[in-house]
Amino acid sequence: MFIKRCWLLCCFIALLLPVSAQEFITLNWQELSSAQTLPVVTRELPLGKDFRSFTYQVEIEFPEYQKLNRSEVAALEMRLDSLRQLPNENVAFREGLPASPQINSFIKVSAHRGFLSISFVPVVFREGSYQRLNSFKLSVNSFLKKDRIGEETATRNLKTTLSEVSLKDCTTSLLASGRWTKISVRNTGVFKITNAELKKMGFSRPEKVRVFGYGGYLLSQRFNEHPAADLPEVPLLRLSDGVLFYGRGTVSWTPDSQNTYFVRERNFYSDEGYYFLTDREDIPEMETEIYSSLKETSANRLTTFNSFAIYEKDAYSWAGTGRQLYEDYDYVAGNTKSYTLNLPGIVPEAAGWLTTVFAARSIDASTSYSVSVNGEPKGNITLASIDSDNQYYTRATSATINASWQGTKSENTVVTITHTRPSGTSGRLDYIALNYMRALTLNTPYLTFRSLASIHKETTFVLSGATASTVVWDVTNPANIGRIEGSFADGTYTFTIPAGELREFVAITPEAGGFDTVENVGGVANQNLHSLEATDMIIIAPDRKDLLAQAERLAQAHREKDGLSVLVLTAPQIYNEFSSGTPDGTAYRRLMKMLYDRFPNEAERPKYLLFFGDCSYDNRMLTSSWKSYRPESFLLSYQSEASLEETSSYVTDDYFGFLDDEEGDDLTAGMLDIGIGRFPVRTAAEAKAAVDKTIAYMENKQAGPWKHTVCYVADDGDKNLHASQSELLASYTERNYPSLLVNRIYADAFHRESSATGETYPDATKRLLQLFNRGMLVVNYTGHGSTSAWAAENLLTMADITKMTSPRLPLWITATCDFTRFDDIQTSAGEQAFLNTKGGAIALLTTSRVVYASQNSTLNQAFLRHIFSRPEGKRLRLGDIMRLSKCDESLANDRNKLNFSLIGDPALTLAYPDYQVQVDEFAGVNVAEETSVYPQVKAGSKITVKGRILTPEGALAEDFTGTVHPTVLDSKEEVTTLDNRDEGAFTYTERSKTLFSGSDSVRQGRFEFTFPVPLDINYSDEEGLLSLYALDAVHSHEAGGAFDRFLVGGTDDGVSLTDTLGPKITVYLNTPDFSPGGQTNTTPLFVAELEDADGINTVGNGIGHDLSLCIDGSAVLTYNLNDYYTPVAGDYTRGTVYFSVPELTEGKHTLSFRAWDLLNNSSTKTLEFEVVRGLRPGLFSVICTQSPARESTTFVLSHNRPGSTLAVRMSVYDFAGREMWTHLEKGVSEGQTYYVEWDLCSNGGQRLAPGVYLYRASIVSDGSRESTKSQKIIILSQ
Repeated sequence: MFIKRCWLLCCFIALLLPVSAQEFITLNWQELSSAQTLPVVTRELPLGKDFRSFTYQVEIEFPEYQKLNRSEVAALEMRLDSLRQLPNENVAFREGLPASPQINSFIKVSAHRGFLSISFVPVVFREGSYQRLNSFKLSVNSFLKKDRIGEETATRNLKTTLSEVSLKDCTTSLLASGRWTKISVRNTGVFKITNAELKKMGFSRPEKVRVFGYGGYLLSQRFNEHPAADLPEVPLLRLSDGVLFYGRGTVSWTPDSQNTYFVRERNFYSDEGYYFLTDREDIPEMETEIYSSLKETSANRLTTFNSFAIYEKDAYSWAGTGRQLYEDYDYVAGNTKSYTLNLPGIVPEAAGWLTTVFAARSIDASTSYSVSVNGEPKGNITLASIDSDNQYYTRATSATINASWQGTKSENTVVTITHTRPSGTSGRLDYIALNYMRALTLNTPYLTFRSLASIHKETTFVLSGATASTVVWDVTNPANIGRIEGSFADGTYTFTIPAGELREFVAITPEAGGFDTVENVGGVANQNLHSLEATDMIIIAPDRKDLLAQAERLAQAHREKDGLSVLVLTAPQIYNEFSSGTPDGTAYRRLMKMLYDRFPNEAERPKYLLFFGDCSYDNRMLTSSWKSYRPESFLLSYQSEASLEETSSYVTDDYFGFLDDEEGDDLTAGMLDIGIGRFPVRTAAEAKAAVDKTIAYMENKQAGPWKHTVCYVADDGDKNLHASQSELLASYTERNYPSLLVNRIYADAFHRESSATGETYPDATKRLLQLFNRGMLVVNYTGHGSTSAWAAENLLTMADITKMTSPRLPLWITATCDFTRFDDIQTSAGEQAFLNTKGGAIALLTTSRVVYASQNSTLNQAFLRHIFSRPEGKRLRLGDIMRLSKCDESLANDRNKLNFSLIGDPALTLAYPDYQVQVDEFAGVNVAEETSVYPQVKAGSKITVKGRILTPEGALAEDFTGTVHPTVLDSKEEVTTLDNRDEGAFTYTERSKTLFSGSDSVRQGRFEFTFPVPLDINYSDEEGLLSLYALDAVHSHEAGGAFDRFLVGGTDDGVSLTDTLGPKITVYLNTPDFSPGGQTNTTPLFVAELEDADGINTVGNGIGHDLSLCIDGSAVLTYNLNDYYTPVAGDYTRGTVYFSVPELTEGKHTLSFRAWDLLNNSSTKTLEFEVVRGLRPGLFSVICTQSPARESTTFVLSHNRPGSTLAVRMSVYDFAGREMWTHLEKGVSEGQTYYVEWDLCSNGGQRLAPGVYLYRASIVSDGSRESTKSQKIIILSQ
């Protein structure tokens, strides 16, 4: 995480205004003195659907101010000083505060409805002092506009609207029928396809071939500047031996803001533009528009035009982020390099314009670079140095030199760049662009031209070098190319255009040779995405059968289990219809826009988008890291233009979800309209594992009381910033969702250890991994991080994540830097958590770049407000949680939120209980309704609880039969951290002691259980907490509830202290038949069976009264096993401990296990054993669940390696001994059974013929020899 003492203005304490905007408002200033940013008042007012018809004026009336006291002034000035150190883009209060609040207001759009976003800092400097705004009246007035927003856009530039048919109204794509072939072009120009080439493509009648598309220019992010709704036809010049057409490559040139020179824009998604060929005759013939030349009356007679040349070799990324790439040559190898650019037709002595962009990385020392043209110096500029404290975040600094220059007689112009720098300093060129004046002479097969001098002027173009057959096209609008009718005389072609916007032309000599050529990409199957009906969810995948099969599995699961309509599409299908076949990320967005506009009502409009495939920051895969990969195997990513600073660059999927007309340019102001997720899978195995775990979560196969556990993890340091932010979340959860068991792992609350490799918090890590193993609903981390770990002390590492094996998967929320950098070539820790086949995460709301602590906290709080909310009584899906959180008014104009993405299925519902548990009677007291009587829970007593399961509507769930899991917690205690960093301790309260955890039966919606109270309680006479989780027998419904109206304290009068015997203990490793002194593997499963009439103490309130396992008397190998104890359902006197022992060294060992009863009597059991690395596992049996099998079967392997990693091989043979199917996998089974599913298909995917087959299972553990078993299976016909 990026932490500075400079907090961005847009990180704020949100002082939210009330609903009415026309009343006096009083602000709450309690938090001003502790705020770490300037406070900001925010409000979003709904404007309805007709918001475009009005303008809005916001004013503060009747303000009442109060002077700040000294401490408040000191805190404020410190924050203002921090703001002044921010980058130039954040200069709002660099000169101090204004005398009255400066209101920032703008319109945001979501679900076709407008929202007026209002914000201002309620602190001013007036009358010589800092003052705060205490109360005021917010006045918002609306005024009807003469022209609606959007209408002026259409009239401003007619050339930008390329289709009369809107995207939503175009319901049939031309690609829906007929034969189509795709071709590509690498540059903008005139291309020739010969008849021979057309026949080779499969067109028997070349004279019938037509061309459609608009090439490869980068699509605008503004919807009102998008191309045609479908593929426009391209006019052709038909020759006897082929056809000519004008095509666009991927580099466009547009005038600068002053119309003085042209600026290049490169399509960062693709290096080729695409078109389509067809011989369909049923498409109406396009009539090429004829533009007749005006009668020449203008004095603006042009014989030259603006041309340009560029040197740009994209091959290097400084930071592995952003869309800007640089030359592969590093100036560390030599400080001067010359580049020769060819400028055909250059006009000598005519003024031109030079632009160079160069970047360098120099720590604590500035460098400079200079440019000369043909030996004449044109500029020198300093490149800012990078502060050593900031060198991780800033990878390079860049500078641009713009200079005028004059053309020479030579068409070859030499540009020389010199980098003046300390030895060893890297520097790289972005590009060189030369604007120059070119003679309007047609001495090549074709000539494209336009002139800045023609803008808003009647202009005559005088083209020399023409012939009687010369053709001139107006190619300004690729969807409406027209032919210019000029006049020809004496080798000169002349035409006059009226005053207006800039227009572009191409002159062609048809009989000439040497036209540009196309590349045949291949045939295109018929498709018609334009005809799509209302769809809840779109899944986009690369055109790979292995990934598409898994994407379709997930889609089918949502159709069957959720009733969602889901469509799986390939990326090329989308490009074909929405970006002329050219890879362009905006094509994804145009598809969603079509559906969003076509089905505007909430029930029908699209809700979720899933990217089913990995992506890269280098979409074109030009850099050395990526060039061995195929772009078509990946999906596209949206990258920021900022590419050198980690703090300002980003990759975001949000772009694809901004679907209202006004959205697209300013992503910070956009409001997500759909929930978006991503599966960063590259291989079929990764895809299958991700889908397997997602479907298993949907099916609730691992339902249990772990779903009532949440964990908040906080880094140390930064003056307890992370702990305080995490505590905000934890305390909010306890207040609003008391049934959830909140675990806190604040690093500074644990002992820190130092070693040669750095500092660690081993006990914090151990506790965290224990919780992951038990299972959690949500785990939330706040603090520093990287692509490989949480915190500098490695609270959680890539190695830890890779080893996770629990199938009880939490949602991870990581408010930390870089943790899930999903567009990098290396797999990040966050991705690994999701891709882990046997454990890790079901999904992550996570970060892909450097993020800021305060904004993280704001978004994290928004997550928490939405994650358990139930609009209309329904649990939210993950995509909705992310969407609503990012649209929260507390995050208005926040760029930081763009760095958060959902890794996982956006249509997946977070699986917390949907039913409620209500306590009716507690310790003999009727508590079904509010009462002033608080029962007393005394040490040594036995408490009986009665209650009910209620449906979401509040009715008794009479069909609910299953199990209730109560957890009783002691009263809250104050905890003070250890101040390991000498920055001050942090104090918080938590319920750290569990008095009882067990289970009992639920019948027809009612339950009753009794729990014993240990002697080790807090004796505080303060409120305890009973958390309840219930699960029905078929896993279709879960219920949750809490009760806290009881006090913990005192000792029961009837407690007996005559019992001095500890629990009865039986211990073994792996299996019950393990003998003392026997051999075991390096990671055995430790099992302890316990029994005591007074109950087992798992509270640990008393010193040393824990369930404790010690191996070889080592403190390092001593484990607290309280959390691993599971009582027998309905019987608190018996239970079992299951614990997977971390890897042990070979040789003989002795373990000692100690347990206590609730009267604090203890027993100890010891066991000697020998660890043998590579010990052959026992495979007791292998059966299949269906035999005869008709559609599928599951192989069940019984073994003696519970909790250990197994390499499993399943093979099926026919009776001739031929191998029909083989499957290899690694995994961990919690018990002594391992499951492998088979769909009855061969290795090649073909269904096996009916008959009798032999199957063989083998397992290997820890490098051992394999153990095998074989059986027969009968396969029936389907």
